[in-house]
Amino acid sequence: MICRKCGKVLDEGVRLCPFCAEPVDDKEEQPASEKVKLKELAAVPADKARLLQELQRLREYFLHNRGKYGVMEDLWLMQMKWQAPSLMHWMLGGCLATVVVYMMLYGAGLMPQVGWSLFFVLWGIITCGGYISSGRDYEARRLKFRQDLQVVENDVRQYYNKADSCFLPLDYSDPRVIGELIDGIKAGTIQSFQDYRIS
Repeated sequence: MICRKCGKVLDEGVRLCPFCAEPVDDKEEQPASEKVKLKELAAVPADKARLLQELQRLREYFLHNRGKYGVMEDLWLMQMKWQAPSLMHWMLGGCLATVVVYMMLYGAGLMPQVGWSLFFVLWGIITCGGYISSGRDYEARRLKFRQDLQVVENDVRQYYNKADSCFLPLDYSDPRVIGELIDGIKAGTIQSFQDYRIS
């Protein structure tokens, strides 16, 4: 579970975030089945002075939600780094674990009574059991993570939809991006936000 205000990872069953004192509502933790739809964009101001004024106004508005933009970006980065368990790694790990068990049996003097066929059986049990268990854990964490990400994304989208006369696409509504747009337009390197590309 992730705090929707500060983005800290919380234990299951926590009712109040220990970092920012934000209440955790279990009902709100269940995301909608789909993303909140975005409203239509307003017309872009043609006048440069008016454009800068509107960008500054929108920047001030979205600054109040900056924390959730940061949480959303962090969750996106975490999602890209996650990898599914590898069968090859579990096969190698299972082999090493089986060798350790056999060394212990050899040290205890039980090696003559243990056949080599048991080595492959034990190797298969460790490999399959570990791989299946880690796969289930991965899928459970991925599902919970996706739910948390969708809750934060929907919060950002709802806040975005409440912005008056917003002509910026959602990707450009981060206050940091708006600040770069303002600086670029003032310097003359950007004529309008259509010239700006998020890298």
